[in-house]
Amino acid sequence: MGGRRIRLYLWHPRATAYDATIYFPWWHQPLFGYLVGLFLVVVTVLADQLVRSPHFIWTPFCLVTVFVGFIWGVGPALVTLIFGLLGFNFFVVPQYHLLTLNIENDFMLFVPFVFAQFIIAFLAAQHEVQYRRALRAKQEVQSYAQELAATNQQLERANHLKDRFVTRAAHELRTPLTTILGEAQFALRRLNKLEEPTTELLRWKKHIEKIEGRARGLHALIEELIDLSSFRSGEVQLRLSTCDFENLCRKAVEDLRPVSRRSLEFKGPSAPVILQADSERLFQLVINIIRNAIQYSQEDTVIHVSISTEPSHVLLQVHNDAPALSQEQQEHLFEPFYRTPYAETMFREGWGLGLATSKEIVERHGGRIWVESSEGKGFTCFVQIPLVGFSSS
Repeated sequence: MGGRRIRLYLWHPRATAYDATIYFPWWHQPLFGYLVGLFLVVVTVLADQLVRSPHFIWTPFCLVTVFVGFIWGVGPALVTLIFGLLGFNFFVVPQYHLLTLNIENDFMLFVPFVFAQFIIAFLAAQHEVQYRRALRAKQEVQSYAQELAATNQQLERANHLKDRFVTRAAHELRTPLTTILGEAQFALRRLNKLEEPTTELLRWKKHIEKIEGRARGLHALIEELIDLSSFRSGEVQLRLSTCDFENLCRKAVEDLRPVSRRSLEFKGPSAPVILQADSERLFQLVINIIRNAIQYSQEDTVIHVSISTEPSHVLLQVHNDAPALSQEQQEHLFEPFYRTPYAETMFREGWGLGLATSKEIVERHGGRIWVESSEGKGFTCFVQIPLVGFSSS
């Protein structure tokens, strides 16, 4: 629309040729430049005839070549130069009687004019080369941007489909697994009620206990998968309400202390920390982080949980004495199913989903989660959540 399409072939490392399409407006075509150059030379000659000023008689012709060259390129510039020489020779020279019939003097008269014109044409050619390179680079960047946007859309669709598939698959597995777990628990209750079980029944009881244990682990995994996939697919909607974050964290510590049989120390402000949030999801978040600290630290160490408030946010810190993680490991820590080599070697249990789910919960609340780990200072997980209100009473 409104211009001619010019195809340029750019080299690209992934292909032998790259087909780029560049649109020039109609007035930027070389043919239009030839016509404009001729027209401007004619106007310059006529103006010189009317003004009849001997001062700067070469300047208008140079300016015309400069203008045409920098707009339309080297071809129109050279043609304009030739037209300018002809006009200068046949109209300007006779008008001012510049020819002296002395070859040396006449040569010295024309050399600066011709030299200046060729310099202008050369500069115009360089400008045109740079201009086309810029157009090629711009077109290449635009093409890459379009390809990247299309690829990102495809990846987003694929990721959404993956999350939906995981959610549906987990839901489908939940029902038969619940049945298996229920039947195993029922069989164990029946066996426990027997007053004098035989050796054969005791052997079967051990097998059923293993089935129950594995079923519980798979059931927990499925629940975590459903939670994570539901968050990532946007199916989970937060149920916002006013909640006391300090009280919520204190309750999580008290619930985990007897179960974990670990030393858990909690430090928080004496006043309530009021948030507008989904209290159930925040409780799940705090449980996940503290449980992660318990699971990946030695039994004789202390887990420190603390809360501090700033004017705009509340900060939760959970610290444990774990080996230092590299920067690369810290960057991958919140990815689903990621476990550090230390966790894989020393602790068999765990699926690497707790922190990934926690990250989704924090970000849905407009917050931020990160970790800091260094040699000799242990491992600390930070959670920053915006404050809606803070009461000192």
